[in-house]
Amino acid sequence: MPLKKGDFVLISYVAKVKEEDRVISTNIEEEAKKANIFEEGRLYEPELVIVGEGWVLKGLDEELEKLEVGEERVIEIPPEKAFGKRDPKKVRVIPARELSMRGIIPRVNMQVEIDGRRAIVRSVGGGRVVLDFNHPLAGRTIVYRVKVIKRLETIEEKALELTHRWIPRIDRSKLVVRLLDNNVIEIELPEDVLSHERIGLLQRGIARDIQRYIPEVKAVKFITLIPLQKQQASEQKQA
Repeated sequence: MPLKKGDFVLISYVAKVKEEDRVISTNIEEEAKKANIFEEGRLYEPELVIVGEGWVLKGLDEELEKLEVGEERVIEIPPEKAFGKRDPKKVRVIPARELSMRGIIPRVNMQVEIDGRRAIVRSVGGGRVVLDFNHPLAGRTIVYRVKVIKRLETIEEKALELTHRWIPRIDRSKLVVRLLDNNVIEIELPEDVLSHERIGLLQRGIARDIQRYIPEVKAVKFITLIPLQKQQASEQKQA
């Protein structure tokens, strides 16, 4: 049965720029290493997508509705459904002194931020700098090799993956989600989360997503598990 809008699915993917045959993103460790884009400390694993919610490029979101669980497909996404077409109006020439006044020494291919907008320096010379405010991948065709690993069916599975999305560096096996009476979700977080800055904001973000995407849930209860036996053993060893 093909996927439909609103489905919670886990996908694996490799994305590349067609014109350059260059891999730009993947959640498969072996592929990341092969493309020399491996990030130390990142967990390479299937990624949560809610079909039709715009969490991925428009072209990919549309094509997901044609896939079934377990299916793998190569999908070619044109610029207008990827990062947009290149717009010549977004290329500006400014005096170099305007950047130097901001403490920026421009270099070709350098990314700069001007008035809250990011741009790439395309050329420098004659006291002028050419800034390109187009997305770096504007005008490019993006090719995805994507596989639908699993469709999430239960409230617990969906809540767990929404939680993991907010704290991706914590292994999902360390998260425990229980559905209590009256459609209350209890989320047990490992001690690791205490090292995160603004843990309160993370919890509010998780609760907000659960409210939006799993509307039958009435409340969210958080528990942080701290194994005291391990802590006591450490203290005894130090003594």
